[in-house]
Amino acid sequence: MSYKLILKKILIFPYRKIKEVLNNFKYKKEISKIYKNNFVWSAQIGIGDDIGVKRGLKMSDTIINSIANAFKINLKFDKSKIDSKYFNIFPGEHYKFLAGLIDYEKPGTIIDIGTSSGMSSRIMLDYSPKDSKIVTFDLIRWDNFDSHLSKNDFKGARLTQYLDDLSNINIFKKHLSLIDKADLIFLDAPKDGIFEYSFIKYLSQSELTNKKRFLILDDIKFFNMLKLWRSIKSPKFDLTSFGHSSGTGLVDISSNIELDPIAFN
Repeated sequence: MSYKLILKKILIFPYRKIKEVLNNFKYKKEISKIYKNNFVWSAQIGIGDDIGVKRGLKMSDTIINSIANAFKINLKFDKSKIDSKYFNIFPGEHYKFLAGLIDYEKPGTIIDIGTSSGMSSRIMLDYSPKDSKIVTFDLIRWDNFDSHLSKNDFKGARLTQYLDDLSNINIFKKHLSLIDKADLIFLDAPKDGIFEYSFIKYLSQSELTNKKRFLILDDIKFFNMLKLWRSIKSPKFDLTSFGHSSGTGLVDISSNIELDPIAFN
């Protein structure tokens, strides 16, 4: 081997390698800027491109048993209510899955965000343990709707409604001890691109007790919900095929909720 070739290996090859590393670093930095400024969130996800989905496999027992329960359950309802027809549409609506999950997990404290006509709260009352507590939030009193709830449901301490806006940080902090106590949170709010993002952000910034706790997100296929759903890095699972046709997502928030901050920039 000639001295020129030896010299080339000693000096030139390492130089090229260092230059390659520096160029790669510069490339990744520029791509990161493009990603941050021009990223388009997709509804199509999988284990390969979403860490939350990969982590979500740990919920398989809960998911499988909840779905199995949902197939067996025939929900009772008041036929005089116009929206009662949606209770037993399955798949397509989330009520039977919600009942199946509650029946399997038996949560002691449930939060229903978005009372409306009380369909979800009705399921929570009928399928949770008799000593459970259900707290429902809205900005409009339950009896201003053609409600599935009654005055009798509010007797005692089992069901409570708060007329509070949880997208307000001060209101959120006011109810933080309740949120921390919850075993199941059902988030079916206005999907206005503000409320859900604010609530989830506040949740991620809070110190919650490490305990078994689930979050159900409704309408995760809405265009303005895609970024929020994709940003969740905690264990999650898209259950649209067994829930609401507009999207049903289940998230394990036992140790709080982990987010990709790019969704909130």
